[in-house]
Amino acid sequence: MVGAGAALGLAGCSGSSDAETKTPAEEVASAPDSAAKAPAASGQPSFLTPPDPIPDSDIVETVECDIVICGAGICGLPAAMLAAENGANVHVVEKGSTYGLFRLCTAGFNSDVQTKLGLTTDRKEFITSTWAITNGVQGRMSSYGLWFDNSGPYVNWLEGIFNEKGYQLIPAASLDYKITNDGVDMPGASPLWQAFAQMIFFAQEDGGFFATGDPVDWTGVMEAYATEKGATFHYNAPAVQLLRDDSGRCTGVIAKNESDEYVRYNASKGVLLTTGDMAADREMMAHYNVSLSKIVRYNINTNDTGDGQKMGIWIGADMDEFACGDLWPFAAVMMDGTLPTTFDGTHFYAGVANLPVLMVDGAGRRLMAENLPFQSPSIPKLTCTPDGCAWSIWDSAWKEKFPEGGYMVEDYTASNTQEEVDKNVENGITFKFDTIEELCEHCGFDKDIFIATFTRYNELCEAGEDLDFYKDPLWMNPIDTPPFYASKHCSSMTSTRGGLKNDERCRVLDKEGRPIPGLYAAGNTAGSFYGNVYPPNVMGSGIGHGQCFAWLAVKDILGLDYIHANI
Repeated sequence: MVGAGAALGLAGCSGSSDAETKTPAEEVASAPDSAAKAPAASGQPSFLTPPDPIPDSDIVETVECDIVICGAGICGLPAAMLAAENGANVHVVEKGSTYGLFRLCTAGFNSDVQTKLGLTTDRKEFITSTWAITNGVQGRMSSYGLWFDNSGPYVNWLEGIFNEKGYQLIPAASLDYKITNDGVDMPGASPLWQAFAQMIFFAQEDGGFFATGDPVDWTGVMEAYATEKGATFHYNAPAVQLLRDDSGRCTGVIAKNESDEYVRYNASKGVLLTTGDMAADREMMAHYNVSLSKIVRYNINTNDTGDGQKMGIWIGADMDEFACGDLWPFAAVMMDGTLPTTFDGTHFYAGVANLPVLMVDGAGRRLMAENLPFQSPSIPKLTCTPDGCAWSIWDSAWKEKFPEGGYMVEDYTASNTQEEVDKNVENGITFKFDTIEELCEHCGFDKDIFIATFTRYNELCEAGEDLDFYKDPLWMNPIDTPPFYASKHCSSMTSTRGGLKNDERCRVLDKEGRPIPGLYAAGNTAGSFYGNVYPPNVMGSGIGHGQCFAWLAVKDILGLDYIHANI
C-alpha cells in the first residue's frame, strides 16, 4: 500500500500538464499581488486589452529558427525532443530558471508496455464514457479519439528513449497501487469512478519509482535528450508577445532574456505554446469560471499566469468560454476561515473527513451523494457553496460502521485512523462535540436547516436507502454515537483547464473558428478538450494528453505522419 506521502504526486498526474519550474508550488490563500489586477476602465478584464507592440528599436537580438516552443515544462519538453530529433532548429524559451518539475506519470492507451501485460482498452468505451462525464457537448469527442489513437505510439517512442538512457516505463495497473479511498474494486466505490487506469510511471532500471522513494527526474532526462539532439533552451526568458504578419501567419515570438531585454525569435515553421495554465491569475480564473475564484487553497505554480493564452488573445485567438480546475476536496480550513499553519499533514487534509460521511454546506444543508468520486460532480458542487467550503460530520463509531475494505487506512489525502482524528482535534482542524446541538452551534449552521438535514439523513440510513441522493447503502450509517466530529474543508487547486481553442491538428483558432497559420498550443495552454469538468475516469489524462498533443503539434509542423481521428 502506498501511503499519503508517497502518493502525493497524484495531483500532478491528473493535474498540471505544462510548464512548471523547479521552484516548489506555493500554497496560498490568495494569488500573488501581481496577478490581482483591477478590471479595466471599460469594465472588461484588463488582460483582454492587448499591450502596445514592442518597437523594433527595443529588440537587442534576433534569432532565426524553425520552431519556437514557449515553455520548457512537461509538455514543451517532448515537443523539443521530437523537433530536435528530426533535425529542426528549435529554440525553447522558458519563464522559469530551469526545466519543468517532474510529476507523477504520463498516460496512454494500448502502448507496448501495456499490451504485453494484457492491459488493453476499448476505444469506443473510453470515448463514449469520457464524453458523458465531460458533459457531452462541452468536451470534444474527436480530441479523445485523437489522444487514444496516438498515445500508444507516443508512449512507445518515449519508452525507446528512456530504455536507452537506463530507465523503464511501468503501467500503474500492473502494480499494487491504489489511487484513493473510493477507488476501483473497493466496497462502496462510485460507479463514476476511474474506468481507465492509464497512468504510466517512470522508473529506475531496477523498478524503483516515486512510491518506493526512488523517483526519476524524467523531465531532466527529457531536457538532456533534447539538448543532446540540438535543441537550445533559454531560461529566465518569458515570452511576452507573438508576432503575426500581414498575411495572418504567426511568425515568431518576442521574449525577454536574463537581462530583461527583448529578443525576437523568428520561427519559419511554427510556434508552439506550452506555457501552462492560468491558476496564478485570479482575474482570468474569475472571468472564465467564477466558482474558481472561491478556491481557498492554491497549490499552484506561481509562474502559471496564463501567458500563452494572453498572447494568443492579443493576436486574435479565441478562448474556451469556461475553465475547470484540477481540484482536490477535503483540504482543511480553520474555524475562522484561515488555512492551518502548523498541521504536519502532507496536504493539510483531515483524517476521516475525506471518507463518504455526511457533508453539508455552511447553512447545514446536505450537498450530494458523498461517495461520488473526488473530482466529479462533488467538486463543482463544493465550489458552488457560498464560501466554497463544506463540512464533514461523523461519529466516534465510524470505523465499526463503515464497510470492511471500503476505505484505506492511508490514502492520498490523510491517515484515516482514530489516532489521526485525535491529532487533528489537537491541531484545531477537526472539532469534537458531546452533542449534535453543540456541533450545530459551534459550526454556525442554521439550526432548523441542519437539524432537519441531520434527522432526515439518519432516517435514510436506518431505512437502508438514500432516497434523496442515492448514495451507496454501504456508506449509509446513522450518526448516533457520541462524541461527534466535524471538519471544515475546501477544494485545493493545482491548475486550471481551459485555454486557447484549437483544432484536431493542435492549431490555435481565431474567433471565426479558423486556424491561425503557424500557431499551435498544447497542454493546459490549449482548450477544447475537457469541457467544464476534469474527468475522474482517466487518471493521468492531464499530463498524458498534453504531452501527446505537444508531440503531435510538432509532427504537424514538420509534416510527419500521425493518426488523425475519424469521429
